[in-house]
Order: sequence, then C-alpha cells, then structure tokens
Amino acid sequence: MGIERIGILGAGRAGTALARVAAAEGLEVQIASSRTPNMMKYHLAQYATKARAVAAEDIAKDVAVVVLLVPQEELDDIVPQTLAGIILVDATNRWELEPLPDWFEEGLAAGLSSSAVIARRFPQCRVVKALNHISHWDLDAKKGSHRSAQRALGVASDDAPATEVVAQLVRTLGFDPVILTDLDAGRILEPAGPIFNEVLVASELRKLSTSHG
Repeated sequence: MGIERIGILGAGRAGTALARVAAAEGLEVQIASSRTPNMMKYHLAQYATKARAVAAEDIAKDVAVVVLLVPQEELDDIVPQTLAGIILVDATNRWELEPLPDWFEEGLAAGLSSSAVIARRFPQCRVVKALNHISHWDLDAKKGSHRSAQRALGVASDDAPATEVVAQLVRTLGFDPVILTDLDAGRILEPAGPIFNEVLVASELRKLSTSHG
C-alpha cells in the first residue's frame, strides 16, 4: 500500500516538523489541533506552509494514516469514533510530570505499555508505535544528515499489514524502519528506554531490541 497523504493530530513543534518533512517528500499533509482551521492559518504559514489545516473531527477523512502527536494529557479531547478505521501512529510520549487522563493512568497501572493503553482507548484503529523516539530537530534535519547514515527508527504493532504501511512511511521520510515483534515491544522506544533519542543504524537498533526484549 503506497502512501500519498497523511493526517497529523497536533500542530506543535513535532507535528509541524513532521508536516514539513512529509511535504518535502511529496506527501499531501492535513493537520489538526485544538484550534480551528482558520485559527491555524497564520501558524501554518510560518511553520508548515504546505500542510492543509482541517478540523480535528475531520482529520481521518481521505487518509489511511493519522499520526498522533498531541500531549497525552490532552487525549481526552479526541473522540475515538472520529478515527475509526484508520492506522493510528502513536508518536506520543509519556513524561513523568505530565498529568494523564484517569483511563491512561489505570491502563499503565494494569501493566500495559503506553501504546497498548492508546490501542485500548481507540479500539477501532490499527495502532502502530513509531516516530516517538526521534526529536523534532532530528526529524526535520537536512536530508543528507540522516540519509547518509540511514538512521533507523523502530516500528511496533500487533497488526502486520499496518506495520508495513508505517514502515513504508518511515522509508519515505528518509529513515530505515526496524520492525519490532509486537506493540508491547515498543516499550523500548519510550523515554526511559535504550533507544529513545539515540542515533542508531538498523543493526544497532535490532540488537538493542533483542537484548531488552
């Protein structure tokens, strides 16, 4: 399945960085935030000129993949039904001091990974963990700085076809995808894990994922 367009939920630094990179690689990008499309007009004119602003409830229209890049404390603002049927890329991170919704705290307390909690919250989505362990500065770096070394990025899911789609997106963005065994294996991509913010090639990432699996 080729990707021609993506949706991005979240228009902060990470969301606009991803929008710039995706657009530079020829993808159509629509982006939404808590602000209305009209309110986002000047923001995108400065930070993501080729992205199209849409309402949050419309982010999943006409796209197969939506990248979730809102703070986890704001996840209550997203209506799960508006994302039904799409591949949801969980690029969020859990920060220790960040207040979380009760359902998120309960899921973590039950032993679930953060992405597994999100998968339970959005049961009509095919959840894939990816793009969370690279900073927006590195994501938006000049092509040569990451293409030359082929920096690897992890991709984790319980849905093999969805994993392949997101792996293709990672390739399109200029990185080398490393597919992990399942969604739970994506724990090593989280802030406390050995891969978070590390510049690794595929063989190094695979070795770490195996040794910490």
